[in-house]
Amino acid sequence: MSSKPFNLSPLRAGKALFQRVWISIQYFGSNGLANHAAAGAYGFLLSLMPALLIVAFLVSLIYASSPHDVAELILKMGFLGDIFDVGSTVERFLNALHPGFTGLTSLASMLLSAIVFAFSMQRGLNSIFPNTKPANPVKNWLVPLGLELAVILFVFIVVVSARLSLMLFGTDLNGGMLKIVYLLFPFAGLSLLSLGAYRLAPDRHPGWRSSLSGTVLCISVYAILSAFFNVFINPARYNIMYGTLSRLILLLAKVYFFFVFFFIGAQFAFVCEYFDALIFIKLRMIRSASGVFFIDKFLFSPAVNERLQKYVRMYKRGETIFLQGEDSHDIYYILSGSASIYINKKNGEQNRIALIEADNFFGEMGHVLAGRRSATAKAESVLTALVLPPSLFVQILTIDRNADNKVIETLSERLKQTNEQLG
Repeated sequence: MSSKPFNLSPLRAGKALFQRVWISIQYFGSNGLANHAAAGAYGFLLSLMPALLIVAFLVSLIYASSPHDVAELILKMGFLGDIFDVGSTVERFLNALHPGFTGLTSLASMLLSAIVFAFSMQRGLNSIFPNTKPANPVKNWLVPLGLELAVILFVFIVVVSARLSLMLFGTDLNGGMLKIVYLLFPFAGLSLLSLGAYRLAPDRHPGWRSSLSGTVLCISVYAILSAFFNVFINPARYNIMYGTLSRLILLLAKVYFFFVFFFIGAQFAFVCEYFDALIFIKLRMIRSASGVFFIDKFLFSPAVNERLQKYVRMYKRGETIFLQGEDSHDIYYILSGSASIYINKKNGEQNRIALIEADNFFGEMGHVLAGRRSATAKAESVLTALVLPPSLFVQILTIDRNADNKVIETLSERLKQTNEQLG
């Protein structure tokens, strides 16, 4: 048995990044994430004003207590004055906080709008990160709402800090390095929202490294889009056409595109977390010529010589791969050659029960039964195979339902053959 070391050069690292991005774009389309982005943007805008009012009220308990001060804090956000009648909205909200039917109705409407946003985000993320366990409905609602409130609170802290800077030092955050920091703070808030959502919202969430990778992609692309909007989109042109609604239209566009990139980032985090499994699935698709684009062949055909090289093993003809009764659970996928499966008879002889050809799994029985090997496997010819750890095999079956069905069919057929041989 022999194997080659796995070496990732900068060129291969760049190719691996492009592979991740390409797979993310493909899954973005197949998972219908553009629709989830539209639903997330709608839910966010629907819950934005109630969430702002809640956070503004909490902040006002520390810094002020009048509706005027609360309204001033909200207007510091920069665009809300053109969308909402902030003064009257704040006054009605504070009055509605008193006990009574009006207060209960107001709180119920805020909870309903928050549920719409939470449901939209959770449904989109769960379509990316599949989970076989029952979901927790309370968590599914509270986590997205908590993240939204945390981001808005973060922005308010920035606003309050600017006011304190003006009072204490006679300057605000409008010049030099402070201005750059002030401009970057909203992106920091969106980064917190994205990273927290990727890690906390899905029932089966990715690791920190994958979540951070998805966050970096999301915020980077959104920052580029925002810069494009600021440079090439002229608000005055929309003011002529739509009047005061022009800012709302531009806001809708920005929020929608943010959620598009948010779900692309989430999909990218998923791809980073399960990259080896996805590369293997691409390899199987190419070898079976099933639903493969030209770019797939270009990007993934040599994958066995790169990303999956660490799993490649070669066996000489007649070499034993594993023995009956052995305590091992790796799963094998034949790239070339063939393998024979034997079981021991009572008289000590070996009886061949199956011949496994290329592009098929074997050894999965030990993983499924979670026990010792029930048979012996030997290379029938010079054999090249991928030796997959059980954890990777489970990922492949979770993502690729075709592989799952294929394994079930193969196991059923082999059990039938074994029963016939022993019968």
